[in-house]
Amino acid sequence: MKNELTKKQRSQLRRLAAECHERELEEAMTDLDEQFQKWGGKGISVFELNDRIHEFHDGISRDLYKRYVMGDPYISVDCALRNGILGEPEVNEDLLNVFKRHW
Repeated sequence: MKNELTKKQRSQLRRLAAECHERELEEAMTDLDEQFQKWGGKGISVFELNDRIHEFHDGISRDLYKRYVMGDPYISVDCALRNGILGEPEVNEDLLNVFKRHW
């Protein structure tokens, strides 16, 4: 697969993977922010909040890091396209055609 991509396409893949990582992390952080709001309103204790921060760090945050930073950007962007995290209009037509040949 990597031999099929131009330098420009590989660069776009890395940029798209970073964008998808940010989108998914932001969504996950929204959930974590709700936990901070509960703590601020005294709905949960500081210890419960600490546990939820730990779960976030060891769970979704780590999974997203492995997917988008440590993983193959082609696979992560392909997955993001298939799951609606990234829309086809956001991808250069030449690169999108590479994905479509393998779908």
